[in-house]
Amino acid sequence: FLSEKIKKWLNTAKLRFGIGWSGTSPSGASIYLGAYQSLGQYMNMSAVYPVRMQLDNLKWETTKEIDFGFDLRLFNKLNITFDYYDKLTTDLLLANTKLPSSTGYNTIKYINSGSMSNKGVEIRFDYEVFRNKDWTVSVNANVSRNVNKVKELPSTWVMDNYTFGNGNYALRIVENAPVGSFYGYRYLGVYQNTNETYARDAQGSIMNDWKGEPITMKNGTDPVFPGDAKYEDINHDGVINESDIVYLGNANPKFFGGGGFQVRYKQFTLTTFFYGRYGQKVINGARISLENMRGKSNQSTAVLHRWRAEGDDTDIPRALYGMGYNYLGSDRFVEDASFLRLKTLSISYNVPKKWLKKLGVTKLNVFATGYDLFTWTGYKGQDPEVKMPSATSLVKDNSTTPVTRRFSFGLNLDF
Repeated sequence: FLSEKIKKWLNTAKLRFGIGWSGTSPSGASIYLGAYQSLGQYMNMSAVYPVRMQLDNLKWETTKEIDFGFDLRLFNKLNITFDYYDKLTTDLLLANTKLPSSTGYNTIKYINSGSMSNKGVEIRFDYEVFRNKDWTVSVNANVSRNVNKVKELPSTWVMDNYTFGNGNYALRIVENAPVGSFYGYRYLGVYQNTNETYARDAQGSIMNDWKGEPITMKNGTDPVFPGDAKYEDINHDGVINESDIVYLGNANPKFFGGGGFQVRYKQFTLTTFFYGRYGQKVINGARISLENMRGKSNQSTAVLHRWRAEGDDTDIPRALYGMGYNYLGSDRFVEDASFLRLKTLSISYNVPKKWLKKLGVTKLNVFATGYDLFTWTGYKGQDPEVKMPSATSLVKDNSTTPVTRRFSFGLNLDF
């Protein structure tokens, strides 16, 4: 029922909507059933004791998903696909959860607890820029964004497994925050002189002890000196410890996607594909190892700019062999790992059929392809394409081996 004027530019329009529920069952054999084990003889009688709890109330993990999308074709050249999804997973299945010893059991095989949401959009377009007898030029791209959020923490969740020490970050799952968040200390550079090492209150005034003497800041249990690493004292108690840990960033990319272009001229075709991520935060573990100056291992050239004397314009602390807390897990080593990579570049040639008749060949295509040729990034590590976050591990790049450039050549024959 579209008017002729609209039909000239709107060729196809389609709406999509869906809602559904799916479930994930706990894995294993006879996991719902209680189990007993022989204890041997007890007061001249055979005895048994429970080793596995009966799980009468265990349920499937349930996911409710709502999807909405549309497809458009405009001007007989531009195709657009859009999708929005909203997933809510409830009754999360948690395996081998520890129990209080007062229950008589060490662990329970499964419990249902907690919920999580995932929302996101995916957009794709294909556009034919130009076409005539000899030339065809087209481009395509797709972009995705996913936002996960913990709606309800599991009842048995332990806040974190953090131990104060150099290079350690806190692994925390917090309600209304995404899985994959970083928690650590805010790095403020280097103490330049003795006056800067004094602890200060919320108004910035130097704090004194009961004798009226200035209180010196401590990193952990160690008093600081000029040249040591300076962290933000969040609660202004003069000591850098677990109470000063704050949110530092999110290891989930804000956007990721890919795309490319294709150019055809007569028998020649050039095809490219790019892939990238934007806004992903990563702990650069290689820098922690190569800039700590604590032991005898090799260090990077960055430590040549370490602090040596008052007035040195640097954010790298002094060298301390086997002591100090100059590389606590802080935003000093958290970097933006955004990148754009040319994944493939391929050129091919279709040999004209008139040249193939004498060979008895109906089709001959010759091609050359390069893989992972170039990467554009500001990340200081070897490869910005690190793993995605999970609930049980931090996204820490311990000098990931970079991808190699590869080339392939070949031909396709049809007889």
